[in-house]
Amino acid sequence: MTSTTASIRTFVLFASGCIALALLFINAPEGDFPSKYVKHGPVSPAAAPTRIDVDNDAHAIRFYVDGKQVALLDASGFKQ
Repeated sequence: MTSTTASIRTFVLFASGCIALALLFINAPEGDFPSKYVKHGPVSPAAAPTRIDVDNDAHAIRFYVDGKQVALLDASGFKQ
């Protein structure tokens, strides 16, 4: 086998692999199918988010976890 034949064979195999991948991606399903490995139960209500509020009027920073204020930082320091 000459080097030209090997180069042509390598190119043909590479090109056919690229075409096969392109056809797989074009004809792939959208992905809206439910998973058979995940058990779907009732959805629980979402917890209130954890957030940090900056109160410029009071010169304080308030820390909230699950919707409840857990700490306050002002000029005198942290308060719970």
